[in-house]
Amino acid sequence: MKRAPLPLAFLLLAATTASVDAKPPPKAADPPPPKAAPESPGSAECATSGPLPDSWSGQAYAIDGGTLAGVGLKAHIRIWGIQAPELRDAARNETIAGMRARATLEDLLSRSDHKVKCRIAKLDRDCKAVAQCSLDAGADSIDVGGAMIASGMAYGFSLEETLSWEPKASQRYADAEFEARKQRRGLWPLWLGEH
Repeated sequence: MKRAPLPLAFLLLAATTASVDAKPPPKAADPPPPKAAPESPGSAECATSGPLPDSWSGQAYAIDGGTLAGVGLKAHIRIWGIQAPELRDAARNETIAGMRARATLEDLLSRSDHKVKCRIAKLDRDCKAVAQCSLDAGADSIDVGGAMIASGMAYGFSLEETLSWEPKASQRYADAEFEARKQRRGLWPLWLGEH
């Protein structure tokens, strides 16, 4: 028995439907892009800060409890060995702890008319100069980071990175933190919780 030929319209409809329903062959996955090498100090990102000096002295002002702005210095200075509370929260509102830490740093700087001497260790990932700073007050030189820790307004941070010019600074900061914490000075009641 012979089959009747299918109408041409039916054949066109079947061909169109098959092409719409057909899925293209799966595309080969693109290889992941090569990872960029981590930026090193002095990289192009930090080039606008200018060359990194070994030391700096001049007038400085507190940006927050752990960062200074030096007059005539492009890069900000992050005080070596300390971590202070953030000045602003995620909603960009000033925090009480952050304002207290900044006020303590400003009070400390006012003892020497805001004159400091800093020895710069490196640039951090934010292109800030990480430095150990002291008040430039003549014979009564006060280590700024150590004083912030002793006051309980900061705690030790990255103390495993020792300073070549003062290898015992890390231990000195850790001891100051222990005492401030034990005596619940500054912000320690907040950090430890009131009992």
